[in-house]
Amino acid sequence: MYTLPKDTKITCQILNDVIAYNELLKKRFDRLEAYYLGMHDILARDKDGRLKNNKVVVNHAKYITDTNVGYLLGNPVDYQPSEGHDIEPLLDAYKKQTINDLDTEIAKDVSIFGMQYEYVYANENAEPKSCEVDNRNAIIVYDDTVEHNKLFGLIYRPIKEGNTFKYWEIIYVDKQIKRTYKSFSKRLQQVGVDEPHAFGDVPLICYKNNPECMGDYEPVISLIDAYNLLQSDRVNDKEQLVDAILCLYGMDFDAEQADMLRESRMLANIPADGKVEYLVKTLQEADVDVLRQNIEADIHKISMVPNMSDENFMGNSSGVAIRYKLLAFEQNVKNKERYMEKGLMERFKLYNHFLFTQSKMAEVPIEEVDAVFKRNLPSNDFEISQMINNLVDLVDAETLLSQLSFIKDASEIVALKAKEDEARPKAAYDEAFSNNEMGDANVGKNQEDTEMAVGAVVS
Repeated sequence: MYTLPKDTKITCQILNDVIAYNELLKKRFDRLEAYYLGMHDILARDKDGRLKNNKVVVNHAKYITDTNVGYLLGNPVDYQPSEGHDIEPLLDAYKKQTINDLDTEIAKDVSIFGMQYEYVYANENAEPKSCEVDNRNAIIVYDDTVEHNKLFGLIYRPIKEGNTFKYWEIIYVDKQIKRTYKSFSKRLQQVGVDEPHAFGDVPLICYKNNPECMGDYEPVISLIDAYNLLQSDRVNDKEQLVDAILCLYGMDFDAEQADMLRESRMLANIPADGKVEYLVKTLQEADVDVLRQNIEADIHKISMVPNMSDENFMGNSSGVAIRYKLLAFEQNVKNKERYMEKGLMERFKLYNHFLFTQSKMAEVPIEEVDAVFKRNLPSNDFEISQMINNLVDLVDAETLLSQLSFIKDASEIVALKAKEDEARPKAAYDEAFSNNEMGDANVGKNQEDTEMAVGAVVS
């Protein structure tokens, strides 16, 4: 975290210092991204061509990130305001830009790098929009108070013509204005005039993975390297076994015999006291596989991401048993969720203030809105339906229905069910009186039967 005294006057030198600080982090971010993309250190191994040099990459890094993101945001985040607050204009702004896709991309980069930025801006139609900003080209500066409030944010990128670098474009944003600079060899030149914005705060959001801003697979990179090395050397050993040295004892071996051996795979004229065998290294496959399993188990244990192909997840385990096996994973994702929710609420506050200035919605305090994350796990709806039946007289219908995986909007389902219940008595009367052709003698009986049917429906 880069901090400055609260009342610091912002100068070009300070902006250059902030950018220089952020540039120091690039090497770490580049390495973390390379591991997600499968470009691991094993690929740089060199044996001078004297030995087999297979380079096997088992991309645990991508598995860890994709599993975490899929579990956290496989289902879109649902925003639920307290009673009396309307956030439909804000949700409409989210829907127009498919904000759920942006959430997933941010969560993926947070998992890879340990942090990521989102920039909120107004487009040409004066509508609030968001975009992801590479953390290698963005930074937020905070004050040095105990609250660490935002002072300003910087976004910078190289401007090129073809492959020729021209200058750096730097966007400065604080709580009131947006300002653009051109940077030529650290000499900043302002472009245009300050542009006021209506977001009420610095429109740059930092999403964190944890307090240390550590990526999900960052703690196990050395284990991933060890696993790749072990698997690569196993393949090397197999190839060297095929290319083993042929040893001949008590006999001569000329070029003609060598050609015959190479072409026909036959060897003749072996003396009675001669012997032929391959010189090979004994492979302890069982021991090597135990080591491989131990390394893989440590990768999943330290990263707290379960191995879904493990035998512990096979069979007909109950939902409770599966949840116990996922306990560490669930706790880790719950921590990620807290930090993700903090960023989402910052976004909500910026959008809300912008729409309030346009008189499109009232200001809604963020404590009056809940961001609800729904885990992306297989659901046993039959088991849940039994639980709902047991709680039907204790919990409201909307809460109970929301537990079912196929229910998207519980309030809508409750309203449809009430409408259906209102229509049933009328339908019963209509059906009864449509049978008038049975004669006047049966009218009284039909009316009596109808009243009994309606009573049963209502009760």
